[in-house]
Formats: sequence, structure tokens, C-alpha cells
Amino acid sequence: MNDTSPIPNSFRTSGTNLTRAKSHNHRVVLEVIRTRGPIGRTEISEITSLSRQTVQNIVAELESGGIVVMHARKASGRGHPGMKVQLRPDHAYSLGFHVDRLSVRAIVSDLLGTIVWQAAGHLSAATVAAANEQILSLAGDFRRDDPARARRLFGVGLAAPGPFGSAGAAGQGTDATNFSEFGSLENLALLQHALQLPFVLQNDASAAALGEHVYGIGRNFNSFAFIQFGMGLGAGFVLNGALYPGATKNAGEIGHVIVDPAGPPCACGNRGCLEKYLSLNALCERLALEPTDPASVARIEELFDRGDPQVLDWMSDVAPFVRQLVNMLEMMLDPEAIILGGIVKPEVLRALLERAAPLPSRIDARSSDDARIRIGTSGATAVALGATAAAVDALYAPSVSHLLL
Repeated sequence: MNDTSPIPNSFRTSGTNLTRAKSHNHRVVLEVIRTRGPIGRTEISEITSLSRQTVQNIVAELESGGIVVMHARKASGRGHPGMKVQLRPDHAYSLGFHVDRLSVRAIVSDLLGTIVWQAAGHLSAATVAAANEQILSLAGDFRRDDPARARRLFGVGLAAPGPFGSAGAAGQGTDATNFSEFGSLENLALLQHALQLPFVLQNDASAAALGEHVYGIGRNFNSFAFIQFGMGLGAGFVLNGALYPGATKNAGEIGHVIVDPAGPPCACGNRGCLEKYLSLNALCERLALEPTDPASVARIEELFDRGDPQVLDWMSDVAPFVRQLVNMLEMMLDPEAIILGGIVKPEVLRALLERAAPLPSRIDARSSDDARIRIGTSGATAVALGATAAAVDALYAPSVSHLLL
């Protein structure tokens, strides 16, 4: 996890010497160690603007708690080589779930994002009850498979397609592009009681963005947008080094941007939403495939590999929407990059981007489309891995809420 790129000046790595901000300072120091370690205490002090004594005291407490370990630097001349601080990744583990109407994927990772266990299962039905059943079954499998690590689980991340807190339009119900009812307060209370662990809920695109930011290609950028191309269409935003979830955790619901007011009705209550055209659900409709059938994604990939004209024609038809999407994100956010991921293999995503070329011009006149749009490196595990990162973030990372006195 060590990275020699310039360190962005962000809230997550800026400390305060206020006497009542001890908890925040601990989180700041731990965040720097987690994302930049192994690292010297003097460097931590320089990054966080905390005094050297404060950093030394915090590191000593973290070491006594078994959260970090100290390593001697390589000698490079006279004198004592000094010590570097490194997070002890096996101190604790987080459990992440990627939930949708097709399946549930579970991942357990250590504090540095190394996957130590993973499993997945298809849903018996496209219902919340079936998703809950699969979640509890997978959690039970992990506890049986690895009881030692299971005892060191500190939290659970749940990632699902939003939007949350919305029942859709009257009479519209829900469809395969979202799973809003999974995120209801009643269902979350039921899961927390059953799992007996703290948990955090995140929409799937934001979770994937966080996973890429902490463990993937997103480590190279301070601000980027992640596009989650699944049955629906969503985005996650990392701005100035921190995930931006929105007031109701629904930031990035770009699939519900209206592109045709007279278009087909959407489950959100509007008409002509972007994901009615640009999503795997839309492609399933073109191919007469059932979007809630787990085999449909594999069938799309198979047809793509064969060069099926229906799939390729659909890509050409929706290319203008890809250009429109990129233009909206770049003009609104001015990100360093846009990262594209999803539940289909990277080759499909690359072909979609190729048909969208050339992309609209940026204000800064950046010419290379390759530099603007990247394919995510976390692949099919991005959302579930991001869910584990969300759990780590909730427990360890600095936030404004921890400074409210």
C-alpha cells in the first residue's frame, strides 16, 4: 500500500490539536498509516500537521492495542536507522456483501484489503427475503470455515443498487435495475440483529468507487467518478480524497437522469431515465432475456464473444448516451479520471467505450480518451470489496461527525 505519489491535502489526513479532538486525531493518524504505510512518525507529523509528540503518543497507543507494528528502517549511514509504522492487517477483518436481484457475493478482507475468503450464491427469487437468506447463509459459511478470523470480524458492509428511501411511483413498483426495498430501515434492523455486528449501508456504485479508491486504480487519483454498469446504471464519487455519498446515500444515481421526458416510464416515477437506454437491463430487453435470471449476464457475454450483431448494434445505438454521460460527469465534477466497472467482463466495457469515441471535448482540452476513462481493476469483486472498505471507513477513517462536540 506504500505510495510515493504526492499526498493530497484533505480532511481525512489533516489533524487538529484541539484538546477535545483526540478520537479524530487517532483516526487521522491511523488513516495515514493505513493508506501510506510503512511510514515514519516524523512523516506522519508533517502530513497531519500534528505535533511530533502527539503522533508519538497516538502511535504508542495503537501499538499497545496491537493495531500497528514498528519496523526498523534500512540503515543508510551513521546513527540509528529509525522506525517505521505499519498497520497490522490481520488485527481485524471486515465482511462485505454485494446484493442485487440476481445474487449475493460475500468477501472477507483484512485491514489492507487482502481477500481472505469469498463466496457467492444466486437468489432463489428476486426478493428481499431471498437476499437476506443468502446473506445469513454466507455469513454462517464463513464462521464455520474460518472461526479464528470470524472472531475478529469488526463490521459488515452492505452494498446494493439504490435509490434508497424511495418506493417509486405509485403503480410502478420496482424492477431489476434497483433493490430499494433492501435498504429499508426495517430490513436493515433485521439484518443487524441477525448478524450481531455493526454495519454500514452503501449503494453499489459508491461502494465500488470506495473499493477502487482504497484498493484499486483509484489510489492514483484524488478526485474521480466511478461508473457502475450493471442491470442499472450508477456512479460513485471520490472528491478530494473522500467518498461523497450524498445526504441520503443516493449521490450518483445517474441512471435516473432524464434524457427523454417522453421516454418509457421508470420505476423511480419519471420517464425517459438514462438507464432505460444504457444498462444491461436495457440490453436484456433488446435481446428478449430475463434480467432477473442469473444466466442472462453470461448469455450477453457469450453473444458478445461471438460478435452477435444484436449486441454490437445495441452498443452503437447507445454510444451517444455514453458520450452524454461522460460529458455530464466531466462538466459537473471536473474529475481527474472516470473509472468504468460493472458486472460484465472488461472486454464488453472496452467495446462500449470504443463505439463512443471520440468523446466530447473537456474544458481543459485533454485529448487522450485513454487518460480520461479507465477500466476498473477490482473487476467483479469491486462492489463487495468496496463494501468491506466501507466498513473499515466507518470504524477507522476520520469524518466530520467525529468532531461534533
